[in-house]
Amino acid sequence: MKKKLKTKKTLISMTIPGLSLVMVFLFFVLVHLPDLGHDNFNTDVWKWKSRSYNFGSAVLGKNFEQSLQTYHPGVVLMWLGGAGAKITNYWAESKGMSVIADDSVDIIFQIDFMQKLLVVLVTGLTITSVFHIFKKLFGLKYAVVSIFLLTLEPFYLGLTRVLHLEGLVSTFMLASIVWLYYFFMESKNIRRLVISAFFAGLAILTKTSALFLVLYFGLVTLIFVYRDGKFNFKKTELGIFIKENLGKYFARFGKIFFIWIGVLVIVFFALWPAMWVIPGKVIQFLYSGVADVGVEGDHYQFYFGKLVENPGPSFYFVVLALKSSIYLLLGFIGALIIRKKLPENFRRFMDYLLIFIFFYFIQLTIPTKKLDRYILPALIVISLISSMFYVWVFEKIKFRKIRQKILCVILFFLPAVYTNIYVHPDYFSYFNPLFGGLKTGVKVIEPKWLIGSTEVVDYFTNLSEKTGMEPS
Repeated sequence: MKKKLKTKKTLISMTIPGLSLVMVFLFFVLVHLPDLGHDNFNTDVWKWKSRSYNFGSAVLGKNFEQSLQTYHPGVVLMWLGGAGAKITNYWAESKGMSVIADDSVDIIFQIDFMQKLLVVLVTGLTITSVFHIFKKLFGLKYAVVSIFLLTLEPFYLGLTRVLHLEGLVSTFMLASIVWLYYFFMESKNIRRLVISAFFAGLAILTKTSALFLVLYFGLVTLIFVYRDGKFNFKKTELGIFIKENLGKYFARFGKIFFIWIGVLVIVFFALWPAMWVIPGKVIQFLYSGVADVGVEGDHYQFYFGKLVENPGPSFYFVVLALKSSIYLLLGFIGALIIRKKLPENFRRFMDYLLIFIFFYFIQLTIPTKKLDRYILPALIVISLISSMFYVWVFEKIKFRKIRQKILCVILFFLPAVYTNIYVHPDYFSYFNPLFGGLKTGVKVIEPKWLIGSTEVVDYFTNLSEKTGMEPS
């Protein structure tokens, strides 16, 4: 009897952790599914569809040099976009359906759905790995709250539902730095370092702005080796340290650095066929693209009602205020205020994330080309800090019964759910109500995505019914 009980306990302990991962993955996917493929387009989406088709044709035709489509470079997105188109075409042909849009426009939406679904699935798996780490390091409460708020952050939710770069690159960058921190907590576990480098490779393959990870990795690794993983920055005699430990310090740093960079380079090379045949041309093309388009050049847009080439250093602070949720902003401010009251493991992780946010904002501010979506990697990292504040608050609330506490938490987060239901599927129409909402936001930051299309269609449909007019 005792053996049976022990066996049951063992099975439960084995299945529950796996069950929580499955539930997080399903939650992320299900939140993204409604109207997926019938929701949003912009001019960039059509470019990426074309590039994905060309990329897939190049790979299947073994014209590997043609897999160099753009300086972004967008490789991961093109793998997913090309695969989505192929899967849809195979499915349509097996059903005897036409894959030509002139025969049926439905095929466009079916391909769009499959391409976006693959983006959601890859993003969901990556976020699930982040949840796994949070659960291990900080417990189930923080893991659940942080991933819940992150998934329901309107700007992030919107950008992970489209065939575009920002949602993917931001998620890969997040996973890379979280896995790197996980490695710092147990530096003998090289597998964690390898996984961090793998996600960094995916991020850079998605968008060149993720090269920031290399600089960030170098900085935090230097700090880690110096402090042996403790980000508390206590004063020490630097002269004594240099005299006694400099050789060991650089040897340890070098080992970590070359493993991480080595894996990153392997991933970058292995997943981009153009690198197999024209690596020099690829690197040169990426460099000229970043220098000529990303940093220099004309990038006019409306900012506070005026057409400007460079919105200036205030731009991303304005974007943060307008495009982040109330939960993110208030939680971030609250976490900074009560930082000293947080547990030590939270404080160390917060310092680690603040380094990322500080230097990423600097990188964003330098180029003349500034778009609201470029803030996303920093915004989702800020969301992790915000969650620390809410977990701390919930821990301080005393209830006689656990059910009362659970009910309080559910009621507190219901507005986050309602907000996303209200703006669905126009997630890009969300502007923080603390700063005037949509009416104010569209006059400050130029919308880059089509919003309000459903309302426009409904208006003309109703007008047609009332007047009896038909579209010509």
